[in-house]
Amino acid sequence: MALINKINKRNLRIFTFSSSLMALAFGLFGPFYLIFINDMGGSIENFGIAVGLVVFSGALISLVAGKYSDSIGRKPLLIIGGYASAIIVFLYTIIGSIWQLYLLQIFSGLIISVFETSESAYLADITEKQRRGADIGRYDAYVGFAEAIAIFAGGFLAGKFGFELIFYLVSLIFVISTTIMFKLKE
Repeated sequence: MALINKINKRNLRIFTFSSSLMALAFGLFGPFYLIFINDMGGSIENFGIAVGLVVFSGALISLVAGKYSDSIGRKPLLIIGGYASAIIVFLYTIIGSIWQLYLLQIFSGLIISVFETSESAYLADITEKQRRGADIGRYDAYVGFAEAIAIFAGGFLAGKFGFELIFYLVSLIFVISTTIMFKLKE
């Protein structure tokens, strides 16, 4: 039992670090997404549709994602989700029309749902029942701080260097944070 607790604590540290990097990546471009769509020639209506597609496609896949997370395991789905997110963000640099944006949004919703479902289940797996709330609270705090820092920096970086560089940077961070997840034990 002591060995399992030691492994779980190690996993929680690794997962918190990896997820904090991912939150850093999301924070770099997430709040400025409307401006990106506007720069593409889109409107506030296009923004609403794009965000709605992410949520809708994610909701559709959630039940299936949970079942696969139980049968395949959390780690493979987290890794697939992380690398797929890197590819999707990279693809934002080459799209040129609103319908391509919508298509990416649908795929993004699917991937985010698979990742978030597996993330929640994995956190439950590696935290002790008696300390689960405290451990998840600490996890959320670290992840939230990383995202907040990135939001502050993201506006400056996007203004100074443009969205394309931000998307490349976000993709790279996703690859790094996902690669770290290979150290997790399930």
